[in-house]
Amino acid sequence: MQAGKILLLLMLFLGWNVSAYAFESSTNPLPSSIVAVFYPDAKEPYRSIYQDIISGTQNGIKIGTEPTIQLKSFVLKKGFNSELIANILREQNISKVIVLGRLGYKLAKSLPKEFNVVSGALPIRPNGVSGISLITDPGYLFEYLSQVAPEVNRIHIAYSKRSEWIIELAKTAAEKQGLNLDLKKVNNTKEAIQFYQQLFESDVSKKDAIWLPLDRVSSHDKITLPIILEKAWAKEVVVFSSKPSHAKRGALFSTYPDNFVLGQRLYQMVMALAKQPQQKQFAALSSLQLAVNLRTAAHLGFKYSSEQQQSFKLTFPE
Repeated sequence: MQAGKILLLLMLFLGWNVSAYAFESSTNPLPSSIVAVFYPDAKEPYRSIYQDIISGTQNGIKIGTEPTIQLKSFVLKKGFNSELIANILREQNISKVIVLGRLGYKLAKSLPKEFNVVSGALPIRPNGVSGISLITDPGYLFEYLSQVAPEVNRIHIAYSKRSEWIIELAKTAAEKQGLNLDLKKVNNTKEAIQFYQQLFESDVSKKDAIWLPLDRVSSHDKITLPIILEKAWAKEVVVFSSKPSHAKRGALFSTYPDNFVLGQRLYQMVMALAKQPQQKQFAALSSLQLAVNLRTAAHLGFKYSSEQQQSFKLTFPE
């Protein structure tokens, strides 16, 4: 039996979805100009998110400088065999790989270095794997801040060790945009609460804002967030967040991914990595959409033109 058919039977035996891929034998290999995308077997809404990213990747190929490239997608199931996947990729002469979600990231960590792999759709931090994190680039957050709360010039941030890398980006962005940062590194949620309590007891004004990074220690949804939103409402202090759901809960604004554009950028990244395999590619999320809480905005005294509101992807209350 031909090698390609053997691999296909093994994949079917292991329960790996192969419906999206037309396998051929090693005597008639597919072109080398293929980008493979691996994404988890997930229910909604995650299934649609992955499909939007894949559509963006396909569009990236379409508008790119190498239109002969093909895109092949694979569904990853729990308990996948990374060695088998590596053999399949070699069989089909595929070296450029995009992985999505937690299962995809697990695959990225286990594939040999011969493959050019980028990870997406997961809030990863720099750790040796190329990819685009779901953690928002603070430079874009600060630009949004200047649009919806132009009086603010000082941003207060509590963060833990896991967020240090994004804070370094925030320092650079703040300097470029003329903003002052009040930074407090905390070791636990108790220290974060103390920081916020001291902040609200101080002379904060409309020139101050609180940024909630995607940090479980300093921005805990069930512990710190309710305290921050309640105190900020009373003091009329701007709160903005890197977590999509926080605008709905009362933050002035938050951001969430533009998954189609994210797919385009993942394609660009894997192509760049293929040209320079030793040059690791990593970035915070810059393909963003803006969600604004208009009730909070009105309470803070902000009024937005119809043109501004049209630029908001989501507004709350709905």
